Amino acid sequence: MKYWWILVILAAIVSAFELMGGLLGAKSAPQQAAVAAMAAAQIIIPYCLVRAITELGKESPPKKNKAAS
Repeated sequence: MKYWWILVILAAIVSAFELMGGLLGAKSAPQQAAVAAMAAAQIIIPYCLVRAITELGKESPPKKNKAAS
């Protein structure tokens, strides 16, 4: 599972560089907003995916109900 979190960290680093480069090249506020939104999406989507994978891995099998038997 740690492998997935390492990928999220790498995505964050790459996204930070893309954000800096995009903001330096943007000529208007809408361009800056678009760059910021894309950088945020590049972090949020992998994080949510890895979080879901982690939570699915934590599931335990259902317990048997003693009262029903």
